[in-house]
Amino acid sequence: MMPVLPGEGRVPYTPLPRKIPAYTGRIVVPREEGILEKHESGSFLKLLCKETTGDDTFTLGERTYAPGTRASVVDGGPSEAIHILEGTGILRAWLSGDARRRPTEIPLSPGLEVIVTQNLRHSIEVHGEVPVVGVVTICHADYPAYPHHYPAIFEPGKGNTLHMHDNRIEGFYIVSGPGSIAIADPDNTRVRDFVVPPRGAAYKPMYVYHRQYNHEPNGEPCYWIHSMVVYTHRGSRMPQLHVRQHGADGKTPIWERPGN
Repeated sequence: MMPVLPGEGRVPYTPLPRKIPAYTGRIVVPREEGILEKHESGSFLKLLCKETTGDDTFTLGERTYAPGTRASVVDGGPSEAIHILEGTGILRAWLSGDARRRPTEIPLSPGLEVIVTQNLRHSIEVHGEVPVVGVVTICHADYPAYPHHYPAIFEPGKGNTLHMHDNRIEGFYIVSGPGSIAIADPDNTRVRDFVVPPRGAAYKPMYVYHRQYNHEPNGEPCYWIHSMVVYTHRGSRMPQLHVRQHGADGKTPIWERPGN
């Protein structure tokens, strides 16, 4: 069977099987308990990963590209979603089928999200004397699975309602402000609340009820980035390179829905 590649074909939606138990690892990982990996071009602080959550399908962390460096070109790597928090630079991607045989160049600045799809050759170059820092979600599963982010703000005392998913695994990364998560136990019989410290992350597995919210009714807004790895037919229609620019501060309003 020929594999489904980004931008090609359509894959019927099929829910993934339940894990029993639904999860066994950690739910909240503060940054000081993350796993720091040093690289020639900078570092990667892994927060949600196989070592901390027991889930080997995705990794969520904070990546730093040092000033004056150029990250190694990746060819044949996994899908990645990168949300820039600090610094400026340029991403170059060599798209398949491009007759120019020259890379597409994407300027990087705070608030920009780039999804680099599986097996796409690319590199990142840092401009100036300030590191480029971004929240990165890596999808270790093949297409039609893919990662993406959306940033949002929870105003004091606000949040969403308990819900669950059968087609996605999620992370909840707090950039700043008071953020919490309520999550059921693996049997979905009892709900617990956890505070997620700034620059830390919370894990939300499939088939488990959860909600996220600002636990301070009179405090400051919670600025957070919602990380997802989605298993659906939409992944087969993703372009090789997807770019979305948010505000200069990276923030967008909360998604208002009835009942929230």
